[in-house]
Amino acid sequence: MGGKLKSLLLFIVEIAVVTGVLFFTRGKLVASHSHEVSNYMPMLIDIAFLSLFASLGGRLAKSLKIAPMAGKIIMGIIAGPAVLGVVDPYAHGVELARLAGVLFILFEAGLHFDMELLKKNVWIATLIAFVGVLVPLISFALLGHYLINLPWVPAIFLGGVFTATSVGLSVEALKRAGKLETDIGNKIVGAAVIDDVLGVIILTILAKLSATEEVSGGLNPFVMLAIGVVVFMIATYALWNWGIAHKIATYLNNRYAHNSTGIFTRFFFSMLILGGALAAVIGLEPVLGAFGMGVVLSKVDDEIKHNAWHKIEGYMHIFVGGFLVSIGTMLPRAALIELKVWFWAVLFMMVGFLGKYVTRYLLKNKNDGKLVGLAMTIRGEVGLVFVAVALANNALDGTMAAAALLAVILVTVVGAIVFEKEVMRQAQIESVKS
Repeated sequence: MGGKLKSLLLFIVEIAVVTGVLFFTRGKLVASHSHEVSNYMPMLIDIAFLSLFASLGGRLAKSLKIAPMAGKIIMGIIAGPAVLGVVDPYAHGVELARLAGVLFILFEAGLHFDMELLKKNVWIATLIAFVGVLVPLISFALLGHYLINLPWVPAIFLGGVFTATSVGLSVEALKRAGKLETDIGNKIVGAAVIDDVLGVIILTILAKLSATEEVSGGLNPFVMLAIGVVVFMIATYALWNWGIAHKIATYLNNRYAHNSTGIFTRFFFSMLILGGALAAVIGLEPVLGAFGMGVVLSKVDDEIKHNAWHKIEGYMHIFVGGFLVSIGTMLPRAALIELKVWFWAVLFMMVGFLGKYVTRYLLKNKNDGKLVGLAMTIRGEVGLVFVAVALANNALDGTMAAAALLAVILVTVVGAIVFEKEVMRQAQIESVKS
């Protein structure tokens, strides 16, 4: 007992030291008369300290015996406006870390994504995605309209918050359990990616509707969105099928490598950013572009791919940890102290969890079905984007927005903990049998 108390006190002291240093340093940087110091250094210090908070979150998770990703999200709640208020969730550095983290996660998922395996799983992955979107969307829309008395568009917005699955968090858990490149891992990632594409489409449509445009003027964005999705899917498959990435890598190897993998590291990083940028240009979420580019580059020679990614991965952990912490920072203090918010948040969390978990019954194998159902319950970045867009368009009032945000974080933390425990349990059983 004494050891645990000592460890807890040391942990509190560490948080206090990190928080104090960040608060003091950032304040001095912002007050500087130098343009570079006052504008860019605060971004860098935010990213650096997000990674430190991620390490503290990892230690917290180990002490509580919960999933590391859940510990980092909880650490974000502590560091953010809800508790200490030392990290601003909308500061440029925090937003940059959040975007970069999820880009890295989705890019890695694409690199390890087996397109040949997806061809075998495409129908079940699509079915899982559609059920996982429609059940929460319809159930929350009905709940919002008939129980909370919201107009239809805000009610559907509320449903949209709980449609998308966090591909990044699912991938992180699958990777730790060694199941990312397995058949079930492919089904989960495939379903989650299709799920997110559908979520982005719903989000865009709702944003257009809430903008109260004329019908004739609102058709063009919908057409452009549909074209963008089709272009994304066709381009990703075509570039993968033609082996374009391998041909470029071969050219770079012959012309620039000279016994060094540096050119490939730069090539991979550049393609990651380019993929996200191109997706944004055609009206899709950058994370989908990062995933698509990862799929395209998955055909690069395995040795080149391994060496290049090994170097990138060291930097990736900084941003991935920052991304997880930043999710927790988005919880406002009001959400922790208002009972009405907690009531709706807990109700939303339960409905949101069950709305996705029903996908487990789409698979015959019970163990695989349980993994799929739990993986789909994890929300995350896309759900938070829905809340932000709903607020920007005045679709949800303060109470409903806070409740939805709290529910997304709760279901993400609970889903992450339960899913990681289950995936690790099954992995251990399989290792014993083998």
